[in-house]
Amino acid sequence: MIPPELLARLEPVARRHRRLQLRRELALCYGIAAIAGLGLIGLHGLTGFWSTALVRLLGAAAFAAAIFVWWRWRQQPVDWHWVAGEIEARHPELNTLLLAALEQQPQPDGSFNFLQQRVVSQALEHSRKKRWTDGVPGGQLVRAQAVHLGTLACLLLVVFGLRSSAEKAAVQKAIEAVGVQITPGDASLEKGQSLIIFARFAGPLPAGVDLVLAGTPDGGRTQPLVKSLDDPVFGGSVSEAQSDFTYRIEYSGQRSRDFKVKVFEHPKLERADADLAYPAYTGLPARRIENTRRLTAVEGTKVQLAFQFNKPVARAQLVARDQSAIPLDIVTNRPAALLKDFAIEESKTYDLQLVDADGRTNKVPAHFVFEALKNRQPELKLTAPRGDQRVSAIEEITFSGEAWDDFGLRAYGLGFMIGGGDAQFMQLGDDARPGEKRPFSHVLPLEPMRLAPDELIAYFIWADDTGPDGEVRRTASDMYFAEVRPFEEIFREAAGGDQDQQPQQQQQGQPQGGQGERLAELQKQIISATWKLQRQAAGIKAPAAKGKSSFE
Repeated sequence: MIPPELLARLEPVARRHRRLQLRRELALCYGIAAIAGLGLIGLHGLTGFWSTALVRLLGAAAFAAAIFVWWRWRQQPVDWHWVAGEIEARHPELNTLLLAALEQQPQPDGSFNFLQQRVVSQALEHSRKKRWTDGVPGGQLVRAQAVHLGTLACLLLVVFGLRSSAEKAAVQKAIEAVGVQITPGDASLEKGQSLIIFARFAGPLPAGVDLVLAGTPDGGRTQPLVKSLDDPVFGGSVSEAQSDFTYRIEYSGQRSRDFKVKVFEHPKLERADADLAYPAYTGLPARRIENTRRLTAVEGTKVQLAFQFNKPVARAQLVARDQSAIPLDIVTNRPAALLKDFAIEESKTYDLQLVDADGRTNKVPAHFVFEALKNRQPELKLTAPRGDQRVSAIEEITFSGEAWDDFGLRAYGLGFMIGGGDAQFMQLGDDARPGEKRPFSHVLPLEPMRLAPDELIAYFIWADDTGPDGEVRRTASDMYFAEVRPFEEIFREAAGGDQDQQPQQQQQGQPQGGQGERLAELQKQIISATWKLQRQAAGIKAPAAKGKSSFE
């Protein structure tokens, strides 16, 4: 896929090469047929009905070949690498830079990485400094067109030259009546393009021929036409037409009728302004971004885009990479369209496709990137105590940590479960601002809980924020454990008399102690695994009243 900016630079060069190729091939068709007809007439001195029919058949074959050449030229796709090679040959300082830019392939999301953008940017910078279109000068195109029209005129003279005396007299009278043939006559032209005008004279050539323009931005002007070698043809051009105009030919005190040239242009985007309405839970005010093609907002943001075009359009739509389309509302009284109440739910890239009343489309679709930022869950950090603990039934556990959310916290606190029972929640703070890191500290006494030895206390921290659906969303941290150790272990005095019995008592107590530790560890793993599954599958639900919590 060729980057659109680079394609826009290559199109004028390709167009010139293709026009030059077409004019040369058409001139070759007409020239070969004209020479063959002249040779046939001069060699055999053909006259009469059959000779006229034979020469006209030759002319018909030439015109058929010309139509085939024109049709093949229209169907033949542009070889961009060949065009780039022609530019590289004329500008060796590029050193295959342009060819390398054409080889760049976009990422899966349609964008280019930094190095790819660098190569394309260097090629575009060179195109701004050097005129790539100079590879096919305008004079060369004019000369090729003159040769093309000259060979066509020769062929017409050969084909229609074999006539009876009465026919020749009638033709001569018509030519004298007309006096001059003007090409292209009435025409349509793309804005910014050049129009080449030829005046072919059937009789004596005038000393000078003037092209008179009217309706141009400067009001009107007169310019002389230049004679083409020995042909009875005068030619000139009107460069970079910006609006409709008329022209005529004046010579030797005479003038042609006024010919009309209608200038058209392909629809294109001039600018796009966006109005963003963020979800209420974010607390962010509405925002307007002018002349943008990239929007980054939190998921659920409502967007209104106002598009302005260079001309009225009949149809406009945004087409995503997966070919899904979003139609735009056309404004009837001005060249504009609207995208109303579009919710940004996921990141996508769109191409703007335009069609005007004449069926013309925009040459280079504008790209729009909508990036949806996720409403992240609160971030929780427990700084103390660190890891699992062994405590006595009369201790106090000091908890400290911090909570943070991108759009603010509604509440946060400490939760704990005793022996795998229901969770109990303690609120330690509320109403934290967006992005504010709110520290907390709490001392939990264990004595009022009347805990038994080997009992487990599972604890965690939690926080409430507002989810994408506008409802309260509760998030909890990982779970940690405090194992209640027997109180007497702290105060038991070691036996100092019988050294032979102590190892035996320890040896007899090891199986029982080891089995208890394994059971406690297994209980921790079961509670922790159940807790993680509940958090991942459904999330925890904030209780309607203080006390216990339930899982969805």
